[in-house]
This record gives sequence, C-alpha cells and structure tokens, in this order.
Amino acid sequence: MKHSLVAIASAILLVCAPAFAQTAAAPATTANPAVVAATQSMLATMRVRETMSTAFLQVEQQMPGQITASLTSAIRNDPKMSEQQKAEALVKLEQGMPELKRRLHGLFADPGLLDDMVKEMVPVYAETYSLEEIQQLTAFYASPIGQKMLAKMPQLMSRSMEIGNRVMMPRVEKFMTQSAQSLVGE
Repeated sequence: MKHSLVAIASAILLVCAPAFAQTAAAPATTANPAVVAATQSMLATMRVRETMSTAFLQVEQQMPGQITASLTSAIRNDPKMSEQQKAEALVKLEQGMPELKRRLHGLFADPGLLDDMVKEMVPVYAETYSLEEIQQLTAFYASPIGQKMLAKMPQLMSRSMEIGNRVMMPRVEKFMTQSAQSLVGE
C-alpha cells in the first residue's frame, strides 16, 4: 500500500506539473516603465485573462480524468498489492474524486490566480521585447487576423491538449509502471 501511495503522489505531481511548473518567485523587473505599461495594454488587447480563464477551465475539467487514469493504472500495476488491496484502493480513489474535483475547482476559481499570472507575465514580456516591438504586437493583436487568432486560440489549445494527452499519457503511465517496478526491485 505504501508503494501505491507513492505512485498516487507521483501521478498527481506528473499530471499537475505542467499546470504549475515553476512556482518560484519571479525576479524583480528592471524593464522600462513605458514598456511595462505597453505590455499591460498588449495583454489586455490579447484578452489574456479570458484565454487563461478558458484554459484553466479546460485543465480543471481534464485533470480528474487524467489523475483517475494514472492512479488506476498505478494501482492495478502495483505488484506489491493483493487483488483485494487493489480493489479497496480503487474504491477509495473513486470515493475521493468528488473532494479532489471540489479542491481543483477552488484552486482554478481563485480570482487572485489570474491577477498573479498576469502580474508574473508582464515583466517577462517587458524584458523580452522593446517598446516598439510591444506596440507592433499590440497592433497585430488588435487587427482582424490577430483577433481571429485570439478567438480560435481556445479551440486550438483544447485540441492541442487532447493531442498531448493522447500522445503523452500512455508514455507517462508506462514510465510510472517501469519506475515503480524498478523501485520495488522487480
């Protein structure tokens, strides 16, 4: 059972890692205040908050399935567990999913999350692009093709996430199974 808990924790970390990669504080910006202001304007033109909100909703909806699939695989493939222990662990997993979903919703529905994300993004753009480049990007995103790109981005992100899951999850599950077996010594 101890190994299944390690597998469960590992699965949650692997599934959550892309959504929460780099939690370290961002370095203080040394960007020109005019570039920072232009960046804030560009991000508003890009509707970054709306795009992130849609992305968070998609992640929130997909994560329970990903976690369930990963943990189910880890439990079923745990050579140290008896069939009864596996069955009990699967029942506990199923019983725990509503609470996990509730907690995930709380995480992604936190209004401060978008504020913090935008706050962290501004210095990255402002230090990467010049004022002129930010203005050019803002003009692009304000243009009809830029607006079309922004409007289509949620669909593209959703389809890209589906592709990522389809391609990545079997590999992650195989990796987790092999890792668990090598840690156990089999």
